[in-house]
Amino acid sequence: MKKRLLFFSLFLFNFSLLAQNQYFFSGKKLNASIPSPQQFFGYEMGTHHTRYDKIIEYMRVLEAKSDRVKVVTIGETYEHREQVIVHFAKPDNLSKIEQIRESHLANAQGKVSDASMQPVVVWLGYNVHGNEASGGEASILTAYYLAASEDEEAIKWLDNAVFLMEPVINPDGRDRFANWVNMHKGNPMVADPLDREHNEVWPSGRVNHYWFDLNRDWYLAVNQETRNRLRFYHTWLPNVVTDFHEMGTNSSHFFEPTKINAQNPIVPAANYDVLNARFAKYFEKSMNEIGSFYFTKEAFDNFYPGYGNTYPDLQGGLGLLFEQGSSRGHIQDSQNGVLKFGFAVRNQLVNALATIRASVDERKYLLKYQSDFYKNIEKTNETIKGYVVSSPTDANRFSAFCDLLNVHHINAFWLDKDVSADGQTFKKDASVFIPLAQAQGLLVKSIFDRPKKFADSIFYDTSTWNLALAFGMEHAEMKTLPSQAQKITEADLKLEMPKSSYSEYAYIVDWQDYNAAKFLSYLHQKGIRVKVAMRGFSLEKNKYPSGTLMIPVSLQDISSKELYDELLNIQKETNLGFTAVSTGFSDQGIDLGSNSFKTLNAPKPIMIIGQGTSQYEAGEIWQMLDTKLNMPITKVDMANFGRVNINSYTHLVLVSGNYDELGTSTISKLKAWVKQGGTIIAMKTAIEWLIKNEFSSEKLIKLDDEKGTERVNFENIQNIAGAKTTGGAIFEVDIDNTHPMGFGFTNRKLAVYRNNNTILEPSKDRSATVAKYTAAPWLSGYVHPQVLDKIKNSASLIVENSGSGRLILFSHNPNFRGIWYGTNKLFFNSLFISNSLGQERFGSEE
Repeated sequence: MKKRLLFFSLFLFNFSLLAQNQYFFSGKKLNASIPSPQQFFGYEMGTHHTRYDKIIEYMRVLEAKSDRVKVVTIGETYEHREQVIVHFAKPDNLSKIEQIRESHLANAQGKVSDASMQPVVVWLGYNVHGNEASGGEASILTAYYLAASEDEEAIKWLDNAVFLMEPVINPDGRDRFANWVNMHKGNPMVADPLDREHNEVWPSGRVNHYWFDLNRDWYLAVNQETRNRLRFYHTWLPNVVTDFHEMGTNSSHFFEPTKINAQNPIVPAANYDVLNARFAKYFEKSMNEIGSFYFTKEAFDNFYPGYGNTYPDLQGGLGLLFEQGSSRGHIQDSQNGVLKFGFAVRNQLVNALATIRASVDERKYLLKYQSDFYKNIEKTNETIKGYVVSSPTDANRFSAFCDLLNVHHINAFWLDKDVSADGQTFKKDASVFIPLAQAQGLLVKSIFDRPKKFADSIFYDTSTWNLALAFGMEHAEMKTLPSQAQKITEADLKLEMPKSSYSEYAYIVDWQDYNAAKFLSYLHQKGIRVKVAMRGFSLEKNKYPSGTLMIPVSLQDISSKELYDELLNIQKETNLGFTAVSTGFSDQGIDLGSNSFKTLNAPKPIMIIGQGTSQYEAGEIWQMLDTKLNMPITKVDMANFGRVNINSYTHLVLVSGNYDELGTSTISKLKAWVKQGGTIIAMKTAIEWLIKNEFSSEKLIKLDDEKGTERVNFENIQNIAGAKTTGGAIFEVDIDNTHPMGFGFTNRKLAVYRNNNTILEPSKDRSATVAKYTAAPWLSGYVHPQVLDKIKNSASLIVENSGSGRLILFSHNPNFRGIWYGTNKLFFNSLFISNSLGQERFGSEE
């Protein structure tokens, strides 16, 4: 009896395995010695979401069983999940993979006269958004097929290509999502969209550990997962790169081309007109063969250079976007019937294989296209020869900018002598020249580009990405090549600081440097007393602006020698020196014992997170404080905030969102807390909530209603309304750098990023509007003329007093995507300097 049961069980398993292979690999011949996914995992693909560690385990099994597979570790995520690239090629090529890599790069650099015999390099990237999980499952099946297929076509692929697979680009987010849907999966499965399985809690699996969207990070390189990827990517420069996504449950499947009028104008037309069009025919054929529906040309754009499908376009490759209707779980009702996870996985698999097929068929064209791409870029005859960049008062911010150039393999050169351009003087000791005539010339263009004219007024994401403005760099175009010295290297960015001198009296720290906030954070952690200068002064022949930090030696609880040793340790951690002074008697301005030096107490911030708030903005703040300041922040879900003793905290951070869930009792407590000295830092729509609930008496500027009487076609009504959306543009503000919120800024003109239409009137309190949009604020990106009129002369940053406390209101996001170094100091000031506003300027009486 037991033997019969065992035989019957094996029969059912083999039948199930056969049925699954027919569903995913109909008519394909597969090596039986290599375990299929179902054999390894013990379940049919599409019936369960595979944990990331199991995916990697399976890849290593394939490596052990097949001589076509090699797994390479490229780093790890914030949550210590291994990042891998799985290589696939014929055994002979895999054994000489380093030689092939070097030859491929030589071809890309135009050093190979005939590349017709070289393999094409295809990068298969999946699951950058963790909750778009069908891509990750498709990577498993694609890997199995490349390792096990004995079909003639698959052998041809492996003979003529090297495949670099990143099975899951966002491992931390994927596991968050996989755990959610697996633990809520019913048996039988539940297709009702209202079921808990299909409705994730906050934060979603879309984002990484710090709640960043990694599909915006290829260009910005803020997160360590991205930096690990880019480090490996630039050792290969693949010809084709896939980017597999999911979209709404009621959608079918999308493959490129994207919207015709939404292409990056600096990318060669052949990328869209020839390559994209050729590949689309393969996707069309493959989807038709399995009867799956799809759409093209209606949606998505190729503007922003930081997507997984657009960054390769700037490297002589072809980036390809796929979007699959999502079951967001295992099965879900849709307008097209019940959408099954397995169906979504198959569509992704089919187009992964179609990409491989097209890449091999178009191998010679792709190799020549990339070689010509780089030859043409380096021979550019542009009127503008490049850009000169400097940040003379902020060495660490300048270093961060140059570090990003190095990540992207952009060449920059120290100036050999001072240069004058655009009314500015760039000193040779603190300036670099970035030429356009280099392999990464298109990225250089992107970094300095200021687009204002667009074929479309509806954007999937941001419409501008000028990194020189984001970093707040002084920069100018150069129409002639300046005298250049050596190329900037990683060693140049380490900023080995000379050992600062010892003092028995006081030390001075420059608040203008980006890392001064980190220095201050360490001072607070060590219990070192520190003060801030509310006015500028001169001392021992040096000038110090308002915002300068002063560390008095005699007021500490430790000895002068212990203090000095602590400061040297902090200097090492922050790459920021300090100045020893021997007297408190100034040459000009306030003395060190003046009451215009205010004590800075350590802030203890808390941030409300959870449903109804922006996970991106909350993550930007968390990541910034963690990685740039080494400073903790308490994150409390809105549903639990009523239990918080708010009096234990100095600052409350409100990112964009609706906070009605707090309830009237908690709102009353918050109002009382502010009156008693608390500080609320609010951004964008959180300001609207504060005004609605009478925390703030400031006024909003409303946009005109789009109701009119003029008749419009039904098909255009969405575009008319959407055109007024500010999806992401850069504007100029005038900042009062004598105000504590403006401390550390040397220039009153500041570029800010805004992607919202929360517009503030200037405050009636004449000194409360710290930053105000200029009369002609538009610097770059798309903005509707009516919206621009409202933004002109409106308030960007207001500090509103409320009893003994204050409200700090940002109508823009000073921390956007972790890259806006140029405005981060506004947020630092709101944390560290804001409480000095409540102290009396002078304590003496006449």
